[in-house]
Amino acid sequence: MASISRSLTRRANLPAGLLGDLATAGALLAALVLASSDGSAGTDVVDPVAAPSVAFASPVADYADAAHARVPVAQPAPPPEPPVPTAPPATITIPSINVHRPVEPVGVDRSGTMYTTKNLWDAGWYNGGPVPGAPGDAVIEGHAGYPNAPLLFGRLRQLHPGDKIVVVLADGSRRLFLVDSLAVWPAGTGPPGMGEPYGPPRLTLITCTGPFDDHYKTYADRLAVEATYAGLA
Repeated sequence: MASISRSLTRRANLPAGLLGDLATAGALLAALVLASSDGSAGTDVVDPVAAPSVAFASPVADYADAAHARVPVAQPAPPPEPPVPTAPPATITIPSINVHRPVEPVGVDRSGTMYTTKNLWDAGWYNGGPVPGAPGDAVIEGHAGYPNAPLLFGRLRQLHPGDKIVVVLADGSRRLFLVDSLAVWPAGTGPPGMGEPYGPPRLTLITCTGPFDDHYKTYADRLAVEATYAGLA
């Protein structure tokens, strides 16, 4: 108690001016503590949420003039469809087996067998079906000849997929076909769809093949070469 009384006595004896300065310093220190605690003083901080948004000097619509207007780009027109050929075939060419012969139009008998051509070295086009290059299956037949005396299509078996067949029509247009397959069928039959007048353009070449009957001079089978239309040659 004695020490505390002496301390109070010494404070009571301090000059009045010094006590006022101490009070002022304490108030300033309290103000600084409060300012640093609530962020209302000190460095200037800009609230990003409260910041004003950037505005254009002129509305965007002001630029929608003739120079800036969006004009759709015109798409090129599709190429016109080539006309469906109607001219009959005049010549057939098969470069890989050295065939280049005229084509005669022929019909069929009551049994559906194609007539033979007037010239045995010519090919016969079935005129009841489509012309080569028109929708459907164009059929062209050629004689194979005898085993030791081949005629127009005597080497048709030597064709391979991808080989070219060119049919020249009477109007001068050249129609290109590419070999797809070779198949052997019994006499009197043929591949499905042969001679049909609809579907994609295609070509079937027919000739005799298989065992040869020397007495009747006939073959037991038929060779069918099917080809896909590849456009103008």
